[in-house]
Amino acid sequence: MRGFHTIIAFTIAVSAVSCSQPDTEPPSADNRETNSSNGDPTSPFADLISSPDDNTLATTLAMAEPNLETTGPVHESPGVVDNREARVALDLLKMENSEAKSLALTELFERWSKDDLNAAMEFLPYVEKDIETKRAFFRGVATELLEQDPERLLDITREHWWQGQWEATIKAMTKVADSNLDLAVDFYTNTVKGKQYPPTAGKIAGNLMKERSLEEAEAFALSLERPESRGMAVQGILSRWTAQDPVAASTYVEGISDPMLRDYAIRGMIQQAAGVSPLETLAWAKSMQEGAVRMNTVKFLARRWNSPDHRKNLEDLSTFRGLSNQEREIIQETLGN
Repeated sequence: MRGFHTIIAFTIAVSAVSCSQPDTEPPSADNRETNSSNGDPTSPFADLISSPDDNTLATTLAMAEPNLETTGPVHESPGVVDNREARVALDLLKMENSEAKSLALTELFERWSKDDLNAAMEFLPYVEKDIETKRAFFRGVATELLEQDPERLLDITREHWWQGQWEATIKAMTKVADSNLDLAVDFYTNTVKGKQYPPTAGKIAGNLMKERSLEEAEAFALSLERPESRGMAVQGILSRWTAQDPVAASTYVEGISDPMLRDYAIRGMIQQAAGVSPLETLAWAKSMQEGAVRMNTVKFLARRWNSPDHRKNLEDLSTFRGLSNQEREIIQETLGN
């Protein structure tokens, strides 16, 4: 559905730009709506983007308008000035803000960033003074930034918001945690408590445990303000540790005094041990206190043990007297399938 709406937006957007030109300079034939071979109207915006001939592009008069920057990257870089996407974008900026304009700009920058991310990013000074066009710009370039330069995308998310920014932050953090642990730790610990996405904490702490040391991973986990993030960080540590040395990991867990952190740690162990040590997994699961972490652990085990080979394990877990009715129902539903 989005493609259909976007094409409509392109048609409306470019038609509006054409109508905004002075009456003394009517649009040329190249800029009029054309028909495809089957007689259906085609988007003039699509023609502009796909045309190899710069002479068919929208006018660049917008570059001289006083409300736009007259200096900056676009003027300093001939490659950007000559780029037909830049010329179309400059024309679109002359329109009043609307949903059609935003959709057209987003699609333009999606295409442009795939072709030349650096050139597309040089256009930022032209859109950053208007909230709506800036948001359309970031929606367009975010996907390619995530692929090519997640650190830059992460830095952008510190100061700017757009629809999809939260998802972009999480994805960028996940990538940066694999490539630049110092940056990931700094960004996460300086994120306000309410926006510390818990699973990301587990990813960072697990990588610290694997690549650095238990001490660094522990320090990161215990520095986090949000309880769920702190718990997920401990879970990430124990998941990595159990894969390396299950005996040492189990001994460590027994020494955790905080009940909540201990439950997260046990869940981290279970993630690694459920397939190879079902008896130990059962014992750990039964030692967890009732609450969200145990509920999620039961759900995990129901999925993990949903096979004839592990039916006995689930049956044993279902006999645990401390299970809540909801936890028991989860297990019974899996056993009934």
